[in-house]
Amino acid sequence: MKPLSLPNRTARNIRKTVCALFFSVLAWIIALNCIAQEPSVRFIDVNGATIAEVTAQLQAEQIYLPVDAVRQVFDPDMADQYNHPRKRLTLKIQDKQIRLQIGNPIVGIDPGGMTRNLPTPPIIIAQQPMLPIAFFTQLLPDFYNLEALYNPNLKRVQLRPKGTWTPTRTDNSVNWTIIIDPGHGGADDRGCESSTGLLEKDIVLALAKQLSSISKAQGIQVYLTRQTDTKKTHFERIQVAKRNQGQLFLSLHCNASFSPHEKGIKIYLNNLKGYFRFPSSRGGVAPPLQTGQRLKILAQADFLKQSQDFAHALQTELNFLTETPVEIIELPLVALSETYMPAVLLELGYLSNVEDLEKLSNVEYITGVAEAIVRAFQRYISSISPSPTALEQAQ
Repeated sequence: MKPLSLPNRTARNIRKTVCALFFSVLAWIIALNCIAQEPSVRFIDVNGATIAEVTAQLQAEQIYLPVDAVRQVFDPDMADQYNHPRKRLTLKIQDKQIRLQIGNPIVGIDPGGMTRNLPTPPIIIAQQPMLPIAFFTQLLPDFYNLEALYNPNLKRVQLRPKGTWTPTRTDNSVNWTIIIDPGHGGADDRGCESSTGLLEKDIVLALAKQLSSISKAQGIQVYLTRQTDTKKTHFERIQVAKRNQGQLFLSLHCNASFSPHEKGIKIYLNNLKGYFRFPSSRGGVAPPLQTGQRLKILAQADFLKQSQDFAHALQTELNFLTETPVEIIELPLVALSETYMPAVLLELGYLSNVEDLEKLSNVEYITGVAEAIVRAFQRYISSISPSPTALEQAQ
């Protein structure tokens, strides 16, 4: 039997139809993908709660937001008027009138005849006036006694009461002493190592030095357990904390895993109470502790609540820097044993993960982490009365 054949014209028409259908489906998929990838900017409050998620437009590597974003984020009663022929936009916010000219970075403010310069001017997109992200991070917060922190990588803006990030030196902060413990050190104790040769001991020391500099500028006294690439024993690190009567102890480390997918920042607390509170893994009750062990555990338990408070402050600040939620984990830790003060161990990320490695290799990212940690110091200090030193606690 001969195979069924179609006339050439019919076959060509079928091929054309199939091709047209294929390209139509492809165009539809691309369009959907573009819609899905349309950027948005998330505004959050001082505690990380979302205020608004605003659809944005990306033009020439700059982020622009619609005028209505002012209502969504700052003032639902804001009034706006746009003069199409003259390309002038007027916003009425509280008792102020803000005048903008499309394509001009100079912003007029009345009453008073003041002017402010934006790094990027407002533009027209799809026949609508659009405002640069700097309008929302550098200008608008001033009208509401706020200040803004912008994370361009995550397109995230955090709004807080003015002075949160640049507090004045108060008696409370000046009287605080914080011990920063950059883990590992020396030729024999390099810690984790990345595939590119980046060493944990170098990352944490660089961060510790930045923390010291920024903290001292805020009136907080900081001591490092090591200031150079030298090996320090656990006893020597604890002696630095005791000798300087520290009121808070922060140990810095990096992580690594056999799985390249493990990533993210983790915060650890030394909760040794589990040794005598819970049954042993062999069944029954855990064996009684020696007197010295019990006293150490009880002394550390006195600071557990304060350690938890600082850990939560640290979690809130660091969550601003990452899409992966920062975890808080409580378990027995040798690195924090015998630190008779609030104490936290911070794992900055996994050197075995490509994304974390890229961040930890970036000097600007490390600076951002340092600033976030200092904000956590300020948040913690302002939330409690001055903490007793280890010497005062012993008395």
